[in-house]
Amino acid sequence: MIVFGNWCSDSFKQQGAKLKVANPKFISNVSVLTGRKSRRDPYLTNMTGTLLMPYGNNVTFATTLTLTAGGDFRIVAKVCDTTKTKWMNEFMSSFTNLTLDKCPFPAGTYSYWNMELPPKNIPIPIADGDYYIKFELYVTATKETILEIDTLLHYDQNARRAKSKKKG
Repeated sequence: MIVFGNWCSDSFKQQGAKLKVANPKFISNVSVLTGRKSRRDPYLTNMTGTLLMPYGNNVTFATTLTLTAGGDFRIVAKVCDTTKTKWMNEFMSSFTNLTLDKCPFPAGTYSYWNMELPPKNIPIPIADGDYYIKFELYVTATKETILEIDTLLHYDQNARRAKSKKKG
């Protein structure tokens, strides 16, 4: 049985974002890097890529969280629709140079800087455990992959215990 209800993102540490697919018909100059300044700092991810066409609802964004112990959860939305979701808009606007009030996004180079996972404002409880996360962009009509990035979200039981001891 999976117990849901962990809203404490301090217990999770993202690790090793890897670019799996960058389809040169739709996107170029893609780079992804996860790292931290020191052992006490959180892992942060930076991503950059050049869109070769406008991205609107012709492109779909999907995130799949797969619990290593079994089970998964998937969020799927067309690109312009994601900007209308309050928590997604707040999360994205914290880390990107995308102009979220205008969609479709024109062709150009865009970046995410110092992105920390999971989002602190995510309205979905996350079960304790380690997750493989797959971020995908694909053509809505044909499902042709544009971009795929994989990362690991590690659950650190010690972080939660340390936080509890500080409160007590």
